[in-house]
Amino acid sequence: MPVPVKRSPATGKRVLLRDVVRDQLRDAIMDGTFQAGEVLHDAELMEWLGVSRTPLREAINDLARMGLIEMEPNRYTRVVNPDPSEMVMAFHTLGVLHGGAVALGLPRLSPAGRREVDELADRWATALRERDMRTIRDSFNAIFALCAEGSGNSIYRKLLAEETYGLRYLTVMGVLARLIDETGWAELEDAAAQLLRALAADDADAARVAIERAHLGWLTAADGDAD
Repeated sequence: MPVPVKRSPATGKRVLLRDVVRDQLRDAIMDGTFQAGEVLHDAELMEWLGVSRTPLREAINDLARMGLIEMEPNRYTRVVNPDPSEMVMAFHTLGVLHGGAVALGLPRLSPAGRREVDELADRWATALRERDMRTIRDSFNAIFALCAEGSGNSIYRKLLAEETYGLRYLTVMGVLARLIDETGWAELEDAAAQLLRALAADDADAARVAIERAHLGWLTAADGDAD
């Protein structure tokens, strides 16, 4: 592969070992430690994670269902190579889910939670101006995670926490950064300013609209790549 530096054995007090392994592999895929299309070898992963084959294969099966790994029995296990033609659909779907998280969660957040959302939104706006893709991604996703957590809706929270990794993986930020033009960047910056105004006015519906507008800004680049 080569695999990353060996981790301490994957353990967890209140979760299944397969879940710990799944989360570690998922994070390594999402942060680019394992590259798109990279073949994964059981023996190397077992050594890296300090686990046996059974929890590893169970975790890999979970990741395949999430859309992060693809398998061909007796041939290969590899990281999914995102299909640019699916980016548009992924952004449409995420726009609805993320907008819903803000609409549901923002009115129910504690004062501390609201301050954190304000800080994340400000960080996101700054990152857009600076074209800092990692901070753009991390702060944007953190807003929705926080809103979903505060929504009081356990089903929605579980959906965003566990079932959107495959969608987010399809929205390849590095690819979009190369495709989006200055008009697209300006649209995203305007959407961020709109979100900040909505938060200052304590207007959850306006915040939802701003979030959906931001996804449409990325869709301009994704549409161009899919053509």
